[in-house]
Amino acid sequence: MASSCSRLGTIVRRSSCSIIGRRRLPSSSLLIQCRCISSSHHHTVSSGRQQRALLNRRPSHHYDSASTQIRSILLFGDNGEQFDKQRPWHNPNFMKDDPPDQVEAWLISLLKSVSNDIHTEYSPNNPPVSFDGTKFMLDSRIYLRVLEAYARAAKHYSGAPQKAEYYINHSIRHYENARALFESKYRTKFGSELMQSNQTQQSADTTAAAAIVHGLQPDVEFYNAVIECWANSKEQISIPRSATWLSKLEADCSTNNPLLLQPNARSYDLYLNSVSRGIGKNSKLHLERAEEAERILQYRLSSDAPTSIRPTTESYNYVLRAYTRCRKEKSIAGKVMTLVREMEQIQKEAVMNGGHEDDWKMNVVPNTKTYTMAMDAWIIMAGIKSAAWRSEKIARNNKLKQKGLLQQSESDDGSSSTSKDDDDDGTKELEFAKSILQYITALEAVGQADVRASVVGYNTLLTGYARLANELRPDIPLIAEQLLNEMIDSSEDRNTYPDVTSFNAVIKAWGKAKKLNSAARCEYWLHKMINENRPREGYTQQPTPIAQPDASTYNLVMDAWMNMDNPDAARVQDLLLEMKASDTVSPNSESYSKVIRAWLKDELLNQLGVQGSSVERAWANLDELMSLEAQGDVGPAPELFTSILKTAAR
Repeated sequence: MASSCSRLGTIVRRSSCSIIGRRRLPSSSLLIQCRCISSSHHHTVSSGRQQRALLNRRPSHHYDSASTQIRSILLFGDNGEQFDKQRPWHNPNFMKDDPPDQVEAWLISLLKSVSNDIHTEYSPNNPPVSFDGTKFMLDSRIYLRVLEAYARAAKHYSGAPQKAEYYINHSIRHYENARALFESKYRTKFGSELMQSNQTQQSADTTAAAAIVHGLQPDVEFYNAVIECWANSKEQISIPRSATWLSKLEADCSTNNPLLLQPNARSYDLYLNSVSRGIGKNSKLHLERAEEAERILQYRLSSDAPTSIRPTTESYNYVLRAYTRCRKEKSIAGKVMTLVREMEQIQKEAVMNGGHEDDWKMNVVPNTKTYTMAMDAWIIMAGIKSAAWRSEKIARNNKLKQKGLLQQSESDDGSSSTSKDDDDDGTKELEFAKSILQYITALEAVGQADVRASVVGYNTLLTGYARLANELRPDIPLIAEQLLNEMIDSSEDRNTYPDVTSFNAVIKAWGKAKKLNSAARCEYWLHKMINENRPREGYTQQPTPIAQPDASTYNLVMDAWMNMDNPDAARVQDLLLEMKASDTVSPNSESYSKVIRAWLKDELLNQLGVQGSSVERAWANLDELMSLEAQGDVGPAPELFTSILKTAAR
């Protein structure tokens, strides 16, 4: 066990370590083929009642609780319920709904009270310890409740991880003090061997004292709570701190009681969660973290790793998420698909083995999140290729125009002569993403319990179309509209009601197309969202699959009018007025920023014919924005003042 602990620590601490060999799967295990997903394959996944039942069984994701059970028996015997009233903190729901500072206050009050009972003065460096079982009922769970409280609040409480580190160190100090007192008083070295020895060879006092010391020892869940705290934190140091505590857990596993301190599957899942959150903007660092996450995953699959840390569906999904954070890497689509196929192969092996409950492979089942992230990986690759294709195409068109070989109209609609690079515009990758969505729908149709054609999946594809849209691809917005109409038509049957993200993606696609009718189409969808949700006098409001517009919706329509060859600043201003008059949406600083920039652009083009008039309108909107900022209604936009001055100076 010690060797496996130290080896895992090496993987976490040193990203440059040798990579554990990846398992090679036979080609027949690739259950997803992005080029073609045949109906016969769907029957392969779900053929037979028994296999269908096994596939539909949800993974339990339960982690090994053997150490907790053994602790309970050692401390309390087989029936620990008699201590519930004296130790209410043994209930996992104890103070679960209370804020962490209240749980912390309860802990301090309890420690002071016990110190008073045993006639000692409490201090963090001198926690209460007594081997009189009638007066001393404390155990390590009192600290765990505080750690769990801070882990739950870490997303909203900036100092939660530091608090958690303080209290786990406090609990370790409490245990070490108790251990030192035991060894000094009974002249016996405390260790796991003592607890496992024949109790008849010890005095009753020694046995009772050893049980108290053992009860104060932190176990793996303490470390997990601290790792979870950092995993939920938004601080830049969250990942290295998570790694530090996982490494410490692995080190303590080899030097202390391995029964209580052995890392479990949850320990590694919490760390993978931390690694995969995509904190920061360093794309190279994101890729390094994703590769580290995959190395840990592959180790957990290896024969060298203990079976208690075998991965689950969530383990794989964390690694997939880590790769999808690498928004500038074309290679991630292949890496993500390899992991998804590996999951499907594990699922297939579990079914072929009879689906025993104790088989860890039953806990690896690709779900909706898995396939949606696979879609996202293809869309990332499509966007990267599309951007490169557009740049190359525009550069080629400009050269042809300079030579007089290309008319302006041809340049505008991208109808110049085709080249061998036209297949690299991202369309093929987006089709792969679409095929995965169709695959999800097929799995749902045959009864796959963990796979649903959700709004998130459709939105992922719609945002992919918005990402590919540009002035050289007039077909993209039409395809996006077709998909949105499909969502609306089938919303009642599939429960895929489009949300505001769905509509915003279509509007964004039209805005990026920069066609003569782009702004008008954006207005069409905006008004459709408004009209479908407008209360009608005398009629009962019926549920509608059309979402309410938000500030982002209006801002995207403003962009469309601003990006026209002849920008319409007046229409952008009107949209701002509509937002101000609305009962359901309010303008934000970005809305005012777009109006101001629209008037500045209008001034540079001198469309009103009166020099300085557009600058005055821009200034009036800036003055209103500054008033709202002073009231705290919108966020600041200090760069706009400089923009107005530069435009006025021209």
